[in-house]
Amino acid sequence: MLAGCARQAVETTASESEVTPPQTPAESVVVEPVVLPPSQPTPRPPAEPTAKPVPQPEKPAPKPAPKPAPPPVVTETPDGKLILGAEEWLWLDATKQYVRARVDAGIKLSTMGATNIQSFERDGHDWIKFNNSGKSVELPVERWIKRKNGEQKRQAVVKVRARLGELNELTEFALTAGKGIVLGVNFIRDVATVDASRKFVQPKSN
Repeated sequence: MLAGCARQAVETTASESEVTPPQTPAESVVVEPVVLPPSQPTPRPPAEPTAKPVPQPEKPAPKPAPKPAPPPVVTETPDGKLILGAEEWLWLDATKQYVRARVDAGIKLSTMGATNIQSFERDGHDWIKFNNSGKSVELPVERWIKRKNGEQKRQAVVKVRARLGELNELTEFALTAGKGIVLGVNFIRDVATVDASRKFVQPKSN
């Protein structure tokens, strides 16, 4: 029985060898590398130029609110008279300058302070020479008045052209020793009124 099996095994092997063709060594297959075409860069759209910021004009600084206009200075009364303050600038033709004058409606005759007073005669008329506001003046004497204090010495009255605002008057002034000018009733009568609470109401005349 063992012999039979061995025999059968030899036959089986022989038959397989007959049926199965002899194996030949496998042929080597050459695989050519796949050459890919060079990749083309993806075209990018041209970059748009960056817009530069447009400089904005500087806004002007806000203007300050205008100050309210001061109320107009009242220099005349409704009936057309000039308003004079307690003090005013007075132009004297005799000295060719402005001087400060006090306005006093309580005295009748205007007065002018004078120093170095000297009286003399010229062409048969009385003249007087004096200094006022640093200027030497010579004027004819209009008249002489007695001093109220009972002195024997007379007081000379001269005429001087004086301008104050729109007033331009040839005015009589009584010369008094000292300084200062006082405008009295003879200057302001019928043309001006006095407001003692104000000063320099009238502008300097040209």
